[in-house]
Amino acid sequence: MTASIKSLAKAWALPLVLILAWHIASLQGKSAAYAFVPLSDIWASAVDLLNGGELAMHLFASVSTALIGLAAGTLAGIALGTAMALSRTVDWLIGPIYHALRQVPTMGLIPIIALWFGTGEFSIKLLVAIAAFEVMALNTCEGLRGVENRYRELGHVLTLNKVETFTRILFPAAFPQILTGLLQATSFAWIATVGAELLFTVGPGLGVIMERAQLAMRMDQVIVCLIFIGAMGYATNRLCVAIGKHALRWRK
Repeated sequence: MTASIKSLAKAWALPLVLILAWHIASLQGKSAAYAFVPLSDIWASAVDLLNGGELAMHLFASVSTALIGLAAGTLAGIALGTAMALSRTVDWLIGPIYHALRQVPTMGLIPIIALWFGTGEFSIKLLVAIAAFEVMALNTCEGLRGVENRYRELGHVLTLNKVETFTRILFPAAFPQILTGLLQATSFAWIATVGAELLFTVGPGLGVIMERAQLAMRMDQVIVCLIFIGAMGYATNRLCVAIGKHALRWRK
């Protein structure tokens, strides 16, 4: 057995055990079958949702919302994190407010955001952007502050101006930390997307279809949505890791 096969077997061992345990639990009477939906029902529901195009539509809507919020939050977070790291005045004025607000769970902002902006899709995107913004600002600020003094002194030796020092020395040195923040922000943005959709239940989205399925007591559809949510989150994580390795190949 080759190393790759052994690695694949180890990776799938626990999932297969969990699937088997789920199947056994689903056979323990009607009440158990409701809590642990039979695999055949989950499969039939997935096929039905896919063939009807409903799942694809809601999945596309959720991914679009997550990407828009992630992009907005990332740009704003990098901008604020850079400003706080490079300017004592900005850090003194905004830092305390930022650090206080980031202690509030993103979902805890829903009541006030709904009051100010309503319960439409803009509010969902705003929540996603906030989730990404908080982690990106923190990692950008800490990454730039953590750059060693010898790198800063190099800019003086090369007679670089402030812009050149930032673009050619500080930002590349802090980039690994910023990339870590992006990985975290991607995960938080996806979680915030589904969570906001569940609570607002407006427009298309996986959270919306989950909420409707729950009200209709269609646990098979709920499980299908959970599977796709987890699969998308895992795929996004692996994509970010691959992009990060490619972007940091110069460090080797």
